[in-house]
This record gives sequence, C-alpha cells and structure tokens, in this order.
Amino acid sequence: MGKTVIGEETFPKIIKEYNSGGKTAAYDYLRSQYGIKHPYFVITRIKECGKYSYDADTDHFSESVANTADGVFMDLDELCGRTALSAAHQAEPVTDPRPAAMERLVHELISDRLLTLSRYITLDSSTRTILIDQTSLSADGYQVVTH
Repeated sequence: MGKTVIGEETFPKIIKEYNSGGKTAAYDYLRSQYGIKHPYFVITRIKECGKYSYDADTDHFSESVANTADGVFMDLDELCGRTALSAAHQAEPVTDPRPAAMERLVHELISDRLLTLSRYITLDSSTRTILIDQTSLSADGYQVVTH
C-alpha cells in the first residue's frame, strides 16, 4: 500500500474538525478518512505551512495572512478607506499578525546575508581558524579591515 499524502487543499476540512471537536476529533478524522497512522505530523504541517495560525490558548486554528508582505504593509484601500469611526466600531480586538510577519521577514534577510558571507568566510572550529577569501571579497567590492 502506498503512502497517503495530505495536500493543502484538505487542510480546511481538517481544521474544521479540529476547531469543532478538538485534537482527538481531528486525529480520528485523519485516521478514518485517510488511514493516517500518526496524525500528529499532519497537524504539525498545518501549523508550519503559514496559511493558518494556531492559538494555543484557545486551541483553535484561524486563517492567517497569506503573504508576508501583504501582512506587514497596508494596501491603498486600507490606508484611505479606514476612518476613525470604523476603527472605533470594531467589536473585539484582533491580534496583530504583523509583528510575527516582520520577524519572519527579518530572519529571511539575515539568512540571505549569512549565505552571502559564507561564500567568503569559513570557520574551522577544530583548528580554531577563520579562513577569509580576500581575493574574492575585494573582487566583489568589499574591503577587509583588521584591527
């Protein structure tokens, strides 16, 4: 028997089961509908996919902002259309997903910078040496300053 792969198109059904009946209901649903032996990993995939946010306090999933840039920046309609009156009429305070999205963006930028630097610098912990390719650095426009 082949592996059963749960695609992202089935996530809303699983989340509906999870939110209505809890974790055990979602596990039972995955076992009965898809024959999944270890449904924990499917729930973990849903949490990590970025399309849905999980609130541990309420033990529920909700749909989060799809794109990092869309979550951080306001579009023109939001910027011009929102008035103080409509902002005052919001029924319940909504948690702001923008700080988490900004944090992911910063991590992506830092990892890109580290990947760039790894082309030039190698750390050898066994001999406690740092190897720097000064030729490539200066060819790419960097300056090496030691002090």
